[in-house]
Amino acid sequence: MAIPLLRHPESVVLVVVDGDDLVCVRQTRLGAPDLTLELPSGKIEPGEMPDQAAVRELAEECGLAAAESAYLGSFWVVPAYSTERCHVFQVASLSPAEAAVLDDDEDIEVERIPVIEAWERLSDAASLAALGIWRHGSR
Repeated sequence: MAIPLLRHPESVVLVVVDGDDLVCVRQTRLGAPDLTLELPSGKIEPGEMPDQAAVRELAEECGLAAAESAYLGSFWVVPAYSTERCHVFQVASLSPAEAAVLDDDEDIEVERIPVIEAWERLSDAASLAALGIWRHGSR
């Protein structure tokens, strides 16, 4: 039996560097039994470019703006059954942003973790893939 193809918008995931820490988000995901710890991420809205989505998601999820941003590459999230392509950005030189409203289905808590603990603590594939791209060079 063929698995149906899930048509999903492209997305962004952000490697948010703050000194020796990464800014992460802890949140509920329907497919996980416990809260997940992830890098900030989100769907690209219609008419939005990936860099615009990165700025918006950083403000929405973390209440931050970044003076520095670099595009690192992209990857297919689950090409066996989804059309989602994820774009990875590194952001730094952080400052507070005007508070944005979370989506109705989001319950996000911002958490900073030491970069050296990221491999052990991040709990979703997109975050780990983005971390790998960031640590081992652009794609």
